[in-house]
Amino acid sequence: MHRWILVAALAFAGALFVAPAPTAAQDKKEEPALTATQKSNVAVLDALIRNVRQSFYDKKYGGHDLNKLREKYLPAVVESRPGAALHKVLNQLIAEFKVSHFGIMEGDVYSVNFVPEMNNTFSVRPGFDIGRIHGEYFVANVYQDSGAEHAGLLRGDRLVLVNGQPIEESPLLVDAGSDPGIPGEPHFFLRVPDDMTEISLGVQRKRGDEKLTAITLKPTAINMIYSTKKSVSVIEYKGRKFGYIRFWHFLHEGMTNALRNALKKDWKDCDGAIIDLRGRGGSPLVMNACFAPFGKPPAMGRMFGGGNVNMPHWGKPVIALQDAGSRSAKEIYAHNWKYLNIGPVVGETTPGAVLGSSFVELPDGSQMIMPMQDAAIYCYGNVRLEANGVAPTHAVKDLLAYSQGVDTIKEAGIKVIYDLVRESTPAKSEVAPEKPPVDDGEVEEKFFVAAR
Repeated sequence: MHRWILVAALAFAGALFVAPAPTAAQDKKEEPALTATQKSNVAVLDALIRNVRQSFYDKKYGGHDLNKLREKYLPAVVESRPGAALHKVLNQLIAEFKVSHFGIMEGDVYSVNFVPEMNNTFSVRPGFDIGRIHGEYFVANVYQDSGAEHAGLLRGDRLVLVNGQPIEESPLLVDAGSDPGIPGEPHFFLRVPDDMTEISLGVQRKRGDEKLTAITLKPTAINMIYSTKKSVSVIEYKGRKFGYIRFWHFLHEGMTNALRNALKKDWKDCDGAIIDLRGRGGSPLVMNACFAPFGKPPAMGRMFGGGNVNMPHWGKPVIALQDAGSRSAKEIYAHNWKYLNIGPVVGETTPGAVLGSSFVELPDGSQMIMPMQDAAIYCYGNVRLEANGVAPTHAVKDLLAYSQGVDTIKEAGIKVIYDLVRESTPAKSEVAPEKPPVDDGEVEEKFFVAAR
């Protein structure tokens, strides 16, 4: 496995299929008579076990006996319906490993939401993702210039109805590829069937609202690389200008290009910059290139070590934003940022979901994300961040539910960068006004008068 494939949040990586190879223990055991469907289910289970045996990053398998795990879950696998029900059982097995970057997602979720981010193609999506808080579903992120943004959907809207159905019963709601083995609520996407041109949503915008806000959303062809480019902006605050970029992931060099253009053009006259690290991880190469304008990436061998990435240098004040969803490569970025003391980090402690991983296609077309490498090599100090999140320097709670589009972390970050810039260079309005010029003759006259 090439170690540069991925350090990802929900791990965007090239699909890697490791051919199943039967174990001696399984060869000796004779399975009871099974139907064709049941045999297909067992084939998926066996592919999971065999890929773990061959490529899992921990050769002690977290202390588990893989044959015993297979035996434990085999009855439920045999009795499951194919598809989501089977994957739920397999994710219960995976959860026993208690590590990140390990789970099964539906094949269409992978092809629509992950593949386009790796090869910079577009797919039709609603343009937002969903977080669950105490059993309720909220808009967690709205992508820039997406159908969701144009429809007026706001971050923090509580999703109640999807096409007239309660969201929890909607066939469009699908797990976004969450890690079953680590704490935290899963995230979700909405599917867009090929024949669907509109999605009707009923949202509760304010806590206690009895009447739902109706929103009609038209999905559009989009990807997060495009939204990152559209996020590049200049924020004006109290006479200062701050560059801003939202890195939705570090999967593709399009992110590097977006930052390079911002540094050279959009932010040329800015007093400071805000680097938004909230969201998924990505490739170490892209991560390092996007780190280089602010500090030297750690040396990690020929493939990764802080070489010439052709990025302009940023010498002005800069801060980073993160939250409890900043995963994997974003956590490494934040750790290295703090290690070099580049600037403040504003937000929440990250989840500690940091392993090098890749996708494995299973026999039923589903995709298994699996950790294949400890990612400490990418961190200054060779620190192991898995299960050890990165704390911010300025703690700010993300008040998502019913926030009506307000972003508490971003707003706090603007104030932090303002104070940082103000300390380093006073604004023009704060500089003492120059005394009016005095005529040389007047100065000379005053001198001679005083001398007399």
